[in-house]
Amino acid sequence: MPELSVLLPARNAAGTITRAVASTLAAMPRDAELVVGNDSSSDSTVGEAIRGASRGGVVDPRLRIEDITPGEGGVSRVLTQLMERTDSRLVGRMDADDVSLKGRFKRTMRAIERGDDMVFTQMIELRGSRPVPRMPYEITPEDMGWHLLLTNPVCHPTMLAIREIMDRVGGYRSVPAEDYDLWMRVASAGGRIRRIAPWGLLYRIHPGQVTGNASWRSDSWKNPEQARAFADLSVSLTGQELPRLVSLVSLPRDEAERELDRFVQVYTQGVASRPAPSRRALERRLNARAAWVRSHLQGEQS
Repeated sequence: MPELSVLLPARNAAGTITRAVASTLAAMPRDAELVVGNDSSSDSTVGEAIRGASRGGVVDPRLRIEDITPGEGGVSRVLTQLMERTDSRLVGRMDADDVSLKGRFKRTMRAIERGDDMVFTQMIELRGSRPVPRMPYEITPEDMGWHLLLTNPVCHPTMLAIREIMDRVGGYRSVPAEDYDLWMRVASAGGRIRRIAPWGLLYRIHPGQVTGNASWRSDSWKNPEQARAFADLSVSLTGQELPRLVSLVSLPRDEAERELDRFVQVYTQGVASRPAPSRRALERRLNARAAWVRSHLQGEQS
């Protein structure tokens, strides 16, 4: 078995997958495989993936293409099948419309070797042809859980993880935000999750993204399994069950404001012992998220 399997779900991605495959193979170590999960594509996705892996008429043997069994569950279904069809010690992720940057796997594997269980890089958003770099700062395992209580601070296709920690918590589940749901369960189980500062990915922003859909966001905010994962994480960090901040916007205003005040108080007490730079960063993020909730509550009233 290879040391690393990079999982790349793809459906009708002929326009972008060539570069995604080529850039990922260029960034990968030799003892690795790139496994494309072809989810019933009706275009030339498979051919373009092979073209991205070809040099001088020779196809890189590290590319493997798996036809995915149709069904419900979206990307979580594809990822679950790819996990079942691979046996590497490490699991990486890539999306069919993004671009891997050189050095991403070398850096994340180094962090794994030093004791982390799940590692992400920072990313550069690609808005049309305009690159928009995200701030290159690290989030340590000691701070990651606190960040996860506020939002999802990492980019799924930059992930590198030890398979054992993913299997231990049940892997991907069929929920709207399958990535955030997994991170919360890993953090609750004591897994060490880190985001390193360097950029490792060009992340393409486009109108058709699922995560930009209002219906998807609503389903994610109200999903009971994700709410349970969030509550478990909050208990592990604070000793109290807290609601997801995004879920408060669907409550009556008085109840939402009470829950928001409780969240802010418990969270602020919880991060008080963190080193000053971390504490200040977390408090700034908390204030921004609380302001977002209040603006939505005011909008509902008006």
